[in-house]
Amino acid sequence: MVADSDHASIPARLLAERLRGLREQEHLTQKQLARVLGGSDTAVSLWEKPGSGRLPPPPRLAAYARLFCTSQSFASGAPRLFRDDELTEQERERRTELYDELLALRERAQSTGTAAGASELASAGQRSSIWHFLDGTAVSIVDSEAPDAPPYAHPSHQHYSQYARFADLDALIEVFAQVKADNPVSMIRFLSPGELTQDFALNHLVIVGGAAWREVSKATPWFAHNIDIVLPTALPTTQETGETYIFECRVGEEKRKFSSLLIGEVLTQDVGLIARVPHPIIPEKTVTVLSGITSRGVHGAALCFTDSHVRDDNERYLQETFGDTSAFCVVMNIPVANNTALPTNLWLDGVRLYEWSAETGPRW
Repeated sequence: MVADSDHASIPARLLAERLRGLREQEHLTQKQLARVLGGSDTAVSLWEKPGSGRLPPPPRLAAYARLFCTSQSFASGAPRLFRDDELTEQERERRTELYDELLALRERAQSTGTAAGASELASAGQRSSIWHFLDGTAVSIVDSEAPDAPPYAHPSHQHYSQYARFADLDALIEVFAQVKADNPVSMIRFLSPGELTQDFALNHLVIVGGAAWREVSKATPWFAHNIDIVLPTALPTTQETGETYIFECRVGEEKRKFSSLLIGEVLTQDVGLIARVPHPIIPEKTVTVLSGITSRGVHGAALCFTDSHVRDDNERYLQETFGDTSAFCVVMNIPVANNTALPTNLWLDGVRLYEWSAETGPRW
């Protein structure tokens, strides 16, 4: 995070004051506003503080404009965002005007160089990454073995390839490349759940795929027990239905089920998940889980934090939503085109299906 400064640029100060003014005119607290925008009150606080060096990204400004363009947003109890078809033509025009105003202030603040956002930090080689661990710290990447691995996955084959046995190769390659790039001196090992023994289990752990998570939990009961203490009901439950699965999440007494979307027999959308908790034995280390309903969901969840088109935005989303929280979970829609997962931006409406953190608890 950029350090606070008492010498914020005039555009940065104007943007911060405008955002605070919009909130205060409706008598909202920062926590209430954060809830309806889908972020954290820490992020809202920083956006309203001119010297914080933090600028709300354009999708958040679009949400501000949608919320404050109409008094309908605050007419009944908790404020809510209205869809385009629920707004009058005048309200849609007001939304566009307000968004253009806020975006112009943001661009002017950004151009001064005093409020460096994530993109500026990235260009300066200072990009934060959830995959960066302490230099020299080993990382174990765990994936299940494919039930229908090719013949050359067996050591007896003349053209044996030891990694051909793994189930989620697309996600595995993405994660390995990013972990290696962010930790160039670290030892990184690919393991099946059954190989997660001795020192390997005490490294930073990245578990790729729901099958791997289930197998690790069965193979190492001590591990599953301690993780369950941190994640009591945070991860979705998985239900088998025919040849596929659905995710079920709970917030209070409400349950929602999430499934892949097929048009005919063609998969067009999947569901992915990323979760992180402290290591159950060595709390300064981490356990990261990437999962999905199909392999495309797992791959898409990985791409959210490896693909250069969306990686920085999604890193910033985690930081501004969860702050320094050591345990969190996000379930998201993953677009699929031509049978290939695509990366998605967590800031966009309709992408996030469910979130949990140790501080906020579960929420839609």
